[in-house]
Amino acid sequence: MDDLLVAGGAGGAALLLWGEPGIGKTALLDYAAERAAAGTAGSAPATLLRARGIETETVLPFATLGDLLMPHSSLFRDLPGAQRAALESSLALGGDPADPPGNPYAACMGALNVLAALGDERPVVVLVDDLHWVDPSSQRVLLFIARRLSSERVALALGSREDHGESGPRRSIPAVQVGGLTAEECAELLAGTRAGAAVAGVRAAGDAVRRPGVAPSVLADLVRISGGNPLALREIASGLTEEQARGERPLLDPPSLGSHLERAWATRIDALPDPARRALVVLAAGRSTAAGPLRKALEAAGLSLDALAPAEEDGLITATADGLDFHHPVLRALVLGRAPLALRYAAFQALAEVSTGSLHAWYRAAATPGPDEDTAAALAEAALEARRRSAFGEAALAWRRAADLTPDPAARAGRLLNAASDALLSGSPAGPQWCEEAVRITPDPAMRAAIQGLLGRMYTWKGETAQAYGLLVNAADAVRDSDPTRACLLLAEATAAARLDGHVPAAVRVAEESLALASESGPERWYSLTLLGGALVMAGRTAEGRAMLESADRHGAGDPVRDQQVYAIAGQAWSRVEEFTRGRGLLNTAVESARRHSAVGVLGFTLAVRGELETRIGQWASARGDLTEALRWAEELGQLTCVSYALYCLARLAALRGDRVECEEHVARARRECGAYGIGCQEFHMTAVLGLSALAYGDHEAAADQLEQTLSLAVEQGIGNPEVVPFAADLAEAHVRAGNAARAGEVVAWLEERARETGLASAEAAAARVRGLLAGTPEEAEAHFGAALKAHGRTTGPFDWARTLLCEAEVLRRYRRPAAARAPLSSALACFERLGAVPWARRAASELAAAGGLPTTAPSGPGAGSGSGSGGMGGVLGQLTPQEFQVSRAIARGLNNTEAAASLFVSRKTVEAHLTRIYRKLKVRSRTDLTRLLTAADLVD
Repeated sequence: MDDLLVAGGAGGAALLLWGEPGIGKTALLDYAAERAAAGTAGSAPATLLRARGIETETVLPFATLGDLLMPHSSLFRDLPGAQRAALESSLALGGDPADPPGNPYAACMGALNVLAALGDERPVVVLVDDLHWVDPSSQRVLLFIARRLSSERVALALGSREDHGESGPRRSIPAVQVGGLTAEECAELLAGTRAGAAVAGVRAAGDAVRRPGVAPSVLADLVRISGGNPLALREIASGLTEEQARGERPLLDPPSLGSHLERAWATRIDALPDPARRALVVLAAGRSTAAGPLRKALEAAGLSLDALAPAEEDGLITATADGLDFHHPVLRALVLGRAPLALRYAAFQALAEVSTGSLHAWYRAAATPGPDEDTAAALAEAALEARRRSAFGEAALAWRRAADLTPDPAARAGRLLNAASDALLSGSPAGPQWCEEAVRITPDPAMRAAIQGLLGRMYTWKGETAQAYGLLVNAADAVRDSDPTRACLLLAEATAAARLDGHVPAAVRVAEESLALASESGPERWYSLTLLGGALVMAGRTAEGRAMLESADRHGAGDPVRDQQVYAIAGQAWSRVEEFTRGRGLLNTAVESARRHSAVGVLGFTLAVRGELETRIGQWASARGDLTEALRWAEELGQLTCVSYALYCLARLAALRGDRVECEEHVARARRECGAYGIGCQEFHMTAVLGLSALAYGDHEAAADQLEQTLSLAVEQGIGNPEVVPFAADLAEAHVRAGNAARAGEVVAWLEERARETGLASAEAAAARVRGLLAGTPEEAEAHFGAALKAHGRTTGPFDWARTLLCEAEVLRRYRRPAAARAPLSSALACFERLGAVPWARRAASELAAAGGLPTTAPSGPGAGSGSGSGGMGGVLGQLTPQEFQVSRAIARGLNNTEAAASLFVSRKTVEAHLTRIYRKLKVRSRTDLTRLLTAADLVD
């Protein structure tokens, strides 16, 4: 905690504390609060923001965020307009009920900037206990902030139970498991010493420990049973008889630590008078522990605050600054769990009588034992209100509970569909289960199609692509006659699922069916034409694919925010027919529109597609920035298909650069995290990059082994475009260098046939390059390499152009023509160095030295365009980190610091800190100089 506070004061840090109940997480947060109030290392006291999750508040949108930020709401007016509007709407401070839902990520950015503004004055310490009971929308904001604290003077500490399903939070921010006390510390705690009190984080250990001392043998048993858990230790010790404390009677081991605590507390609860037990149930069921609301609820239940006095005297509840609360949060659940059903219903009914709005609806629902349409309708209204505030997690929970209370099966299915839809938007994993439940109870074909369509979309992004394809096709078949437009769109979505599943012919087939159902003038026609064009290009039917893409352009483009995924697919398709400028234009439009409107749902995929294109045209520094950000968004949104794709693109970039370790790490991670989901195209990608990496380091047998698998998968999956993943020339070259000329000839023949069929210059050039390596005479080799370089002149690809020069020079040296080899070697070496292709540059340098030449400073020729300039990672821009590169690109587009921060979903201070480092690394003094540098590298549109 000390390190966290120091790091936070210096520039931002976050930490998750996790462990079992009573282990000391709250004590550590109390310690941090005391240190923050006193100041650390001689600094001024920090601004302290503190909140904790309450189980009954998990359904209330942005409840915890409001507790943290509302005291500082005066800072909201300084936020950018979209962020202020989104944050105020989230906290129910503004907005029209008729407005569409706000943008949740704009609200996240607004919250981050409020903390950054507070940090401008003095360090900020944010402490949130019981994260597992924080409402989903506040959780999302807190984790968003935790991942972006790099330059703000903010320390964020979160405490959470170990059963919270921590894979997300624990993975995304630094985490520490809080363990039990040592035997010596347990003895100090039970003895009531000052040191023991400090260890346990209590005001006076003697207040909680009624037994002044225990025998050494008993202490050993207590430590063993409690596991060093301070709360368990005190509660178990307080329940010992005198004989047990002296060791004269054994301690019986209940089946679990929780049983110990439950038995100890249950005995004390059961000993209370009946009014006190009833009042405790009201306290446990309520949202507020403040005296005013609590008094009203108790009066509605026929009780008063005085009824809680015995529980306070027993130490089960304690006085707070404005009311009463449980001694430990676990007691709330225990009281509710042990209360008879009638008492619970009575408590919730009393709370409903004194509440309004969404809270009234939830209390009313908790007091309703069975189906009740009026109560369900009230919860549906609460869901709509939560959705308007972009609290999709709470909206999903409200729809789910409303469905439980809905008598009519058709209406219940509709509310389950709404619950699943909002669950998808919130990132909750519950959506598929709710969809499947809804399908079982509705016979209506249109409703079933809507549910299956949503379920198919969920499975597509989750990585279960085969199941997604089947669901989407079945849904389309169900409404093909009654609603052809919906069927058209469902089949278009099935096209994407089929491609990801590695079934390109199926993708073409359903895309053709989708187009056949599209109206001549409707917006769905553009969608279908684009998806069909992309599928045909992937299948190698490039002429037909181009025609479809051209028709889509003539029909009119969709909205780049709403239809961002289609823009990305179109950009990818144009790049796969070597229309790189056209493809990049579409991708740039989609990315910038998504940034401007905080529409991040598909941003990871769009950035990954752009990163793959940038890799192809030699802008490797830019590609690394896009791909790193793509992976981060895919991780945050739980999109496993995009995680797999981004990792493949990063692995390919690492292989080209010669970083074999990084390449293999990316591949291993993709297989570990995504492999079990059956993303059919994954192994096609991964074997290709492993083969390229092995080839780069001269491991020709291993390269051939991996790339033969890639070829088999390409044939099996119907991938007829050799530039989807350009592996064939790598495979043929690996066989040439391994001495398998016959097999190399077979592979290059396949590539030549694909080049003729697709008309792709890059495939033609790659095939001619390998033919040059296989040539039996200097004249034959010269003819093939000449053909290769001529084909390179019709496309953009500096790396492949340099490889052709290197291979040509190697063959010239083999035929004892070193003088002729020097010029191509010099150009190849300069290109590889600018790109940052280390092993290839090393080979070129070795060949050049053997040919008696000296390196030149710049390449020349048709492949040495802007892509091989400073946009490569061997150039000056290669010094920048991925995020620094993204900041540079935003500034070069003319954005000011605040606009750049909003565009990149970071704070203004983070942009400023990055700019300072960028100027130093690039030796520039102004934004104009930076823009000029990126423009020269063809990185500004």
